[in-house]
Amino acid sequence: MNPKRKIKAKEIISDIRTGMAASELLEKYQFNAKNLRTIFQKLLEARAMSKDELNTHTSLHDGSTQGLRRHPRKPMVFPLKIYDGGDPFKSGTVKDVSEKGVCIEGIDATVGDVKNFIIRFGAFGDSSTMVFEGKCRWVDRHPMTGRVAFAGFEITYISSLDSGELRKLID
Repeated sequence: MNPKRKIKAKEIISDIRTGMAASELLEKYQFNAKNLRTIFQKLLEARAMSKDELNTHTSLHDGSTQGLRRHPRKPMVFPLKIYDGGDPFKSGTVKDVSEKGVCIEGIDATVGDVKNFIIRFGAFGDSSTMVFEGKCRWVDRHPMTGRVAFAGFEITYISSLDSGELRKLID
């Protein structure tokens, strides 16, 4: 059994802040994509770096690092309202979506929360609704207010019918 390697947080943070791409981090530290995702999550949880900073300095969304996500996310080019099924008066905006997850702006959450979400497509000349359950995997808080700015939810349950609506949204 291999013992876990110790990586100094200061060193990897320095590499990220000096502009090292995710692919270069993979090579330098001999990580696989799963290890790098875990490191990024630990940096976020420890508040050593913000999600924006990680995205900016590691080019997570460009084509050179598509291997970091199993399911590439599609950014929304139009505002798409999403409602918290537990309190339909609370709504947010979908920032990006994949087959397995969604990034939401404006809905308060804590890592581990499970929520039901509702998206109504009526604004697009379609009367369909998509409902799914999501588990909060990460939260990015606004540095000044401490309020949730963005939250990432893994889709933990979606019906086959709504899964078809999700695929249409991604396409």
